[in-house]
Amino acid sequence: MATGRPSEAKPSGTRPPVSIELTEGEYIAARGKTKVTWLIKLNDAWVHISEWPGAATERCQTKSGMVWQNLTRLSVLPGAQLTRVESRPAPYARRDALDYLKSAPDVKRRTIRQEFRVGKRGELLRPD
Repeated sequence: MATGRPSEAKPSGTRPPVSIELTEGEYIAARGKTKVTWLIKLNDAWVHISEWPGAATERCQTKSGMVWQNLTRLSVLPGAQLTRVESRPAPYARRDALDYLKSAPDVKRRTIRQEFRVGKRGELLRPD
């Protein structure tokens, strides 16, 4: 017969946390820079992955075409929600040769958001 206290017993539905590694950075692209960042859902708010409790961020060595790159290690429960945010320069817009006289050129960017959830083994899965 088990003599352990009820508070020590794990509920049957809980899974242990898994370790994941996420890379973010800024890279040289045509007509500007591409920036990749990650957000994670903490309670009811989306926060940057560096704000996650116990997150370890490491600066990676830059190579050709990189401005900076970080590797962040997190320990999360399976089912955690993540969002990858990629901001890149917008495609070239055809303009008249004298358009620059009418107004200052505004830098247009295109932002792509992709949602993921963490799987049982730490893999990133797209929602169904």
